[in-house]
Amino acid sequence: MTAVVVTHAVGNIDTWLKGGEDRKGIFPKFCSSHRIFRHPDQANRISIVCENVDLAKLKATLEAAETNALKAKHTVIDPIEIYMVVDGGS
Repeated sequence: MTAVVVTHAVGNIDTWLKGGEDRKGIFPKFCSSHRIFRHPDQANRISIVCENVDLAKLKATLEAAETNALKAKHTVIDPIEIYMVVDGGS
């Protein structure tokens, strides 16, 4: 298990932010906790730091029909980029 950063754009930041309860239901399927960041110059660009991620479960969650429905509801714009910690990168 590792930490990952998930980055994507949204069509409407206010709509996306209102989806917090849905995220609380989805994210525990693959990580122990998450924090949300917004790009300082691009208000529709979001990064989420997820801790203790099970990568197989993350992949399955991203491919699930339920997740795709929530992405549409919350105006998530593909691609969703995933960044992993680089061992020895410090």
